[in-house]
Amino acid sequence: MQENSRFRMKTKYMGKHIHLLHTRIPPRVARLKCLILAFVGLLLIPSGGWALDTETLGVEIAGISGDVRKNVEIQLSIYNAAQEQEAGLLESLSLRNKEKKPDLSAAKIKRLHRVAEKEIRQAMQPFGYYAPEVEAKLEQTQGKWQAAYNITPGPPTILEHVEIRVTGPGSEEPSIKAVLPPTTIVPGEKLDHRAYEQTKSQLTDALYNAGYIDARFTRSEIRVYPSRHRADIYLIADSGPQFQFGPVTVEQEILHQAFVDKFATFERGAPFDSSKLIDYQLALTDSNYFSEVEIITKRESASGTEIPITVKTKATKPRRYTAGLGFGTDTGPRFSAGAEFRRINKRGHKIRFDLLASSVEQFFSSQYLVPIKNVASDNLAFRASVSQNHIGDIDTRQFKFGTSINENWRGFRRQLSLTLERENFDIGDGTQTSTLVIPGIQLSRTYADNQLFPRSGYSVQLNIHGGLKSPLTETTFLHTRMSARAVLPLARRGRLLLRTELGAIRAANFSDLPPSQRFFAGGDQSVRGYAYQDLSPKNSDGDAIGGEYLSVASVEVDYLLYKNFGAAMFFDAGNAGNEILTELKKGTGMGLRYRSPVGMIRVDVAHPLDDSSDNFRLHISIGADL
Repeated sequence: MQENSRFRMKTKYMGKHIHLLHTRIPPRVARLKCLILAFVGLLLIPSGGWALDTETLGVEIAGISGDVRKNVEIQLSIYNAAQEQEAGLLESLSLRNKEKKPDLSAAKIKRLHRVAEKEIRQAMQPFGYYAPEVEAKLEQTQGKWQAAYNITPGPPTILEHVEIRVTGPGSEEPSIKAVLPPTTIVPGEKLDHRAYEQTKSQLTDALYNAGYIDARFTRSEIRVYPSRHRADIYLIADSGPQFQFGPVTVEQEILHQAFVDKFATFERGAPFDSSKLIDYQLALTDSNYFSEVEIITKRESASGTEIPITVKTKATKPRRYTAGLGFGTDTGPRFSAGAEFRRINKRGHKIRFDLLASSVEQFFSSQYLVPIKNVASDNLAFRASVSQNHIGDIDTRQFKFGTSINENWRGFRRQLSLTLERENFDIGDGTQTSTLVIPGIQLSRTYADNQLFPRSGYSVQLNIHGGLKSPLTETTFLHTRMSARAVLPLARRGRLLLRTELGAIRAANFSDLPPSQRFFAGGDQSVRGYAYQDLSPKNSDGDAIGGEYLSVASVEVDYLLYKNFGAAMFFDAGNAGNEILTELKKGTGMGLRYRSPVGMIRVDVAHPLDDSSDNFRLHISIGADL
């Protein structure tokens, strides 16, 4: 009765029941009553467009936990209604929210409560609980509905008979045998529908990937006996015949067919495997010879068990030109340009030219690439370059010519190189010339969940090169440099970024090595708070001339505060010197971050902790984090 009375008051004030009173009221009193009624009416208007009969609801679930509870929450309609209402109430506080929220009436709450026990029982069955006891209550106190469900799972359903097998020629396939003995689906274990579905999916994939594309399940069922708390599982598949790769036809005219055939990692007659077709498609696309690649398997045209394959392609433009502008506090404004000739002959050879100009470096290079071995990833490169750099406080001019083999090797990217380098550099009042023949090896590996903006990933690189004193090499030396970076997620929008770099040089006569072979620290990608390449041993004139050892480390935390805008805090330490334990210079600071289409834009203000003459330094950089 109390509920109905309150409802009538609301409808009266909302104008649904209007009573005309004929008693004469003084005008001043009438105006005062109108103002009071209008004010009360505004108070009774629900914010955000809520219906008049909306009730508040709370739901409690007890007695279960873990995955069982999560599934009950997903399946329980009354629980989801309460969650949606809570979210709607929070959103209604926002002035930007104009949408009408769904109402929750007393009748609807009671209706959801009536089906709750059935939904709970269904939600627990996939976990082997077919006889739970559910104590359900629904009460209304102080104007709020409260539903409570105390659940006793009861005895689990135990597997009594399990039959999982494959008939036909596929029964002897090693990859299929590896799927057959699942340890979680054996007699005596608790019934778990998830394990059953997972095993069924794994068996399907194993059969298909082994070439048994006509495989089918002749029996797949779970038989449950609730009164005995027992269940039987039957999962029997007929593999059918094994299919093989048939002839491959590539529709293209820009390359020799024998060269295009090298992109495939399978041969005619090998067991049909759809994953290898995907790898084939990606390899052709990543080669930059084709802009579109479509692979069509013609199962209906199979000759026996060989499936013919047709590859339709569209060639890319033979030439690509690039140009760009950039800025960094280490280099100042910079301009870059490039030209790539993607196929200068039908054997897939490529040539590329690059130009870079900034206040500290001017660089021009060319490289000629010849695909070898695995043509999708391996190449033989011939390079030539000329550059003029300002390294530390030394002006240098370099001329390089070299060759390298670039290939994938045991999970790493490996480069074996041989370079002839001639360098002229000015130190003090004199000019020196250095000629070096340098063999070297470089190993690198990168993993990132997102190449431009990773939340989890790492990169490592090791570079070892050197030379032996000869008519073409000034001195005997060995140069080793290792760098590593890692990105780890912090909360929902934050990241932890770690960076380190170590290096060492052993030389018969270090003074004969040119600046490009020495170590320097300081700058945007090194120790922030210090000038670019300013941390190194100094000569008598106070010029940075480079050191024999390098040690750099950095810890940074960034967080996106609003959309693509964020902030960061960091601490860097490092130095370059002529001793292994050179005193580390430290810097710390804060910065702004913006996720742009070309990579993270970083604007940092850093304070050097070991240099009283330089209080703060601005660092600006753009690019990927790994």
